Amino acid sequence: MPLDHTRTIFQAEYDDIWDAAHEQGVSLWQQHDVESWQMIPPQLGKGEVRLIALRPGLEIMVETSIFWRSLYLDSYYDSANELGSSFYLAGSQRMVNPGLEREDDREETAGDNCLCYLAGARCLEYRPAEQQLQRVAITIDFEQLRTFGPVEENPSPLINSLMAGNSASRFHQSLNSTAATSAVLQQILNCPYHGPTKRMYLEAKALELLAIQFHQLTEQSGDTPTPPSLRPEDRERLYQAKDILRCQFEQPPSLQALARQVGLNDYKLKQGFRQLFDTTVFGYVQTCRMEQAQRLLQERELSIAHIADRVGHASPSQFCHAFK
Repeated sequence: MPLDHTRTIFQAEYDDIWDAAHEQGVSLWQQHDVESWQMIPPQLGKGEVRLIALRPGLEIMVETSIFWRSLYLDSYYDSANELGSSFYLAGSQRMVNPGLEREDDREETAGDNCLCYLAGARCLEYRPAEQQLQRVAITIDFEQLRTFGPVEENPSPLINSLMAGNSASRFHQSLNSTAATSAVLQQILNCPYHGPTKRMYLEAKALELLAIQFHQLTEQSGDTPTPPSLRPEDRERLYQAKDILRCQFEQPPSLQALARQVGLNDYKLKQGFRQLFDTTVFGYVQTCRMEQAQRLLQERELSIAHIADRVGHASPSQFCHAFK
């Protein structure tokens, strides 16, 4: 997902635009029925963020947005006591959480969903320009999780820790999308009810999505599914994808474009790449970039800022963190 640096908005400018919109009375929170919503400032793009507080400690967020320019945002996740669940319906974005034990660098695309616990984690977010992004997110705090009582027999250790409310290890866990999750998401987006009935309906749907995800985790042995053996033709396509990335790491193709190029769907590309090479697609791109940066540093002909730009980093400080 290469960025057009000449059009990128960084965190400071992003915050300034939001602050100015608030001062001018634009993009203020509004409320009707059980929902609150906030419009994207017109200087940034169009769309809205909707929040539905179902009960204390349980909330649905629906974002539908298009940004006029690429975004590179650098922030910290400030909530320490809640589990997050995200479902992508349209668009894609790249997320990096430095220091996460697994899935610290990933592209989140339409059809993906996940469970995560990111208390205090740094979040580097890359969004392309002029692309519609739609996602549904659920947050539930550990106190609410404990109200559901003991977990089922032989649970996933991850679920057991979360339900006990004492998970200290931050994580991001991608899960398989199913027809059931797609159906529930559409029911949330097209809720036919109002008032307390709407809240009851949406609470049931949010818990249904979490139940599906928890069941998937429980069925995984040791929280990591045993992947099926790769077919010889799929292995060949994955090696082809790896060669393409090594040749084009400065401006790599998007995940979808790479999958089309080698004749795989994006899910099989992501899962197969991790299985065969023990890294993510973007993790491999990052490795190629750092190897190139090391060569350029050894030549001592370019400045740090020039090298950072050559290997796709928006700033010298971001490059130095990645290189370290």
